[in-house]
Amino acid sequence: MHKIPEATGKNPGTSVLKKFLLLIKKIIKRPKSAGTLWVFGAGAILLVMLTIQVVTGLILAMYYVPTAEQAFDSVINIIRNINNGELIRNLHTIGASLFFIACYIHIFRGMYYSVYRRPFIKMWMISVTLYLLLIITAFLGYSLIWGQKSYWAATVMTELSKAIPFVGESVHSFIVGGFSVGTPMLGRFYVLHFLIPLIIIIFTVIHIRSVQLAFSKAINKPFTDNQQRKLLFNYEITNEDAIKVVLFLFVLTWFVFFTPQSLMHADNFIKADPAVTPEIVSPEWYFLTLFSILRCFPDELAGITAMFGAVFVFYLLPWLDRSKSKFRNYNIYLKIIFFIWIGNAIFLGWLGSQALSGPDLINWLTDKDTGWVRPASQLSTVIYFSYFFIVLPCRKFIEKQD
Repeated sequence: MHKIPEATGKNPGTSVLKKFLLLIKKIIKRPKSAGTLWVFGAGAILLVMLTIQVVTGLILAMYYVPTAEQAFDSVINIIRNINNGELIRNLHTIGASLFFIACYIHIFRGMYYSVYRRPFIKMWMISVTLYLLLIITAFLGYSLIWGQKSYWAATVMTELSKAIPFVGESVHSFIVGGFSVGTPMLGRFYVLHFLIPLIIIIFTVIHIRSVQLAFSKAINKPFTDNQQRKLLFNYEITNEDAIKVVLFLFVLTWFVFFTPQSLMHADNFIKADPAVTPEIVSPEWYFLTLFSILRCFPDELAGITAMFGAVFVFYLLPWLDRSKSKFRNYNIYLKIIFFIWIGNAIFLGWLGSQALSGPDLINWLTDKDTGWVRPASQLSTVIYFSYFFIVLPCRKFIEKQD
């Protein structure tokens, strides 16, 4: 006769829950040397968010009509008449904001740990290119809404192209397809907004490959392809990243189901009207820092140059920062300056959401009554670029070199 096993009194669900809680505890309390802070999960989060954006974008593209007369109405039709259309649209719109949050965390983490030096230079260049492509794609998608806010943001940005010397008018005509924004421009933006994500996917695959090669060089061990994949996708790392991704998706779900309009501007629920200008013309929050740099200069060409320079300066980091110190020897004051720089970038973004007022910074001391947003934006812009062209080159003389 077979013995009947005695009941152990253990619930399988309880053991699974204990393992889950132990894993979370492990993530939170991992030593700093293990490099498993929450910011280290941003790469996995970006992969998941990219998938969500591509899938939801493809679905929305089936119903969107890229004409000035029907663009806004087609968006409303998706929200009101298509099954689960509002859910798909909210996932795509809110997902774009959270995508940028994860992207900025990923970039700031790379800057904090100086992951742009050898052997990570190639990886860093691909990362900056991905960021640039993401900015372009997001601006194109934002313009397609054809709401009052997005219409005027697209109008202002395309008009600024006229300031480019010699070819400004030709560039504007090519982008807009006429004398003012309308159906031709929407058609161009629609096609590019559909194609550029495919390029982003290709660059993402190249980026992952460059991460594998960079980390194998960083520890001075020539690995085979299979070993490199194991190094990057170790089960302990992927398990921890999975939990971080799930928690991030909880945040996305909360926004989508409980506050879907909190990350959208009310003016974009009004159809574009060329005869009515909004009180403040500004883009979405993730463009505000660049927009603030753009508009704080009285000369349009200087503003365009500074705005593009604020992005392209990231390509120069491997040559601006010549320090060879490792993280353990990073100067504490330089770390504090880095977080001040981040705070300044956020403040610069907030200034971009305010009405532009006041004289230039040089004249502000004698003319304070006319406003302060422009001089504050100019000062913050100076601080923004000073970190790259003054602080980083000085690291070599301040920190202990390894």
